[in-house]
Amino acid sequence: MTGNTFSYDFNGIFTVRSNIPYFNSLLRSFRNDDSVRSAAISLEFFLDKNLRITAGGKSRVNVMLYFDPSSGNVEFSYPWLRTISARLVNSNPTQFNFSFNRNYLRFSNIVAEGWELIDVLRSLLLMSLIQSGMYMIHGGAVKIGEQGILIPSFGNTGKTTTTWMLGRRGAKFLTDEFAILDREGLCFGFPCSSLVSSTLAREARLGLSRRQRAGLFFNDLSSKVVSTRFHPGGIKLYPDEHFETLNKAKVDRIVFIQNGEDSVQEIDRDRATSMIGAIQSYELNWRANPYIIAHSYFGLKPDLDEISRLEKEVVRTQMSKVSKFYVVSSPPGRHHEAIWKLAE
Repeated sequence: MTGNTFSYDFNGIFTVRSNIPYFNSLLRSFRNDDSVRSAAISLEFFLDKNLRITAGGKSRVNVMLYFDPSSGNVEFSYPWLRTISARLVNSNPTQFNFSFNRNYLRFSNIVAEGWELIDVLRSLLLMSLIQSGMYMIHGGAVKIGEQGILIPSFGNTGKTTTTWMLGRRGAKFLTDEFAILDREGLCFGFPCSSLVSSTLAREARLGLSRRQRAGLFFNDLSSKVVSTRFHPGGIKLYPDEHFETLNKAKVDRIVFIQNGEDSVQEIDRDRATSMIGAIQSYELNWRANPYIIAHSYFGLKPDLDEISRLEKEVVRTQMSKVSKFYVVSSPPGRHHEAIWKLAE
């Protein structure tokens, strides 16, 4: 192992420990240098520069993924320029330890597609939350007056622009990426770094420093040169440095956003549930993570079919706690105007 330990405690719901600062921008608000509290969901990500995976006596899913019958671990090994190695230890249904060497970090950043640490984290976390009766939705969330508003959407639809523009208008910001709901329907704030575009910075009249403006310019230029696939452009900013944030709020309304002609449509709970399912299947499909697939292939616990059944129950329960559902269609960057009117 290497480096200091970074410990994060998300409202006592889950803890994350790592010896690299990879998760700082995501979990900076929950950094805890003391010993983290005991939480049912525990996730550890440790860089081990000496990690080596041997193939002897192990079954293999494909050229990369192995199963160690003596320990029940799922392992990754690939003979790249230098061997890429990783190991997932699942001590119980909601406690995981993921170790990896430096070459794995380089490899996963290039290929993405479920291999990156953030993908492993959110897949294992969502699977664990479901088993605890909670849920994580790909969406933003704000509180306007007394109304908690959850804003689920597909990526690149405008979650960050919408939540930041609402925050600049006086809404209390909870999250613009991952909305975690507990059994009571409370949405917890997740003020992680947001990737703010030059358009949003201009429209929201963000007071950027000279250094931030320069970084935004060069990041946008790099995005045009190498494509958004490898460099998305924009600049990472923290919402709590620009407007009021909130720790948690009861969700009263769910507003789906999509790009198109201006319209606001109220929908029923069944349609809203189906739309949540479509967004989740595309954005947070925990079952599609390669390590979870390997677990399923070798018949390891937890039972994925049972968790999938639980997921449907959890979503239905969460939807039953919400009073109204809307679909807001607007040209890009204008969704916040209709949402603000809905809350008036």
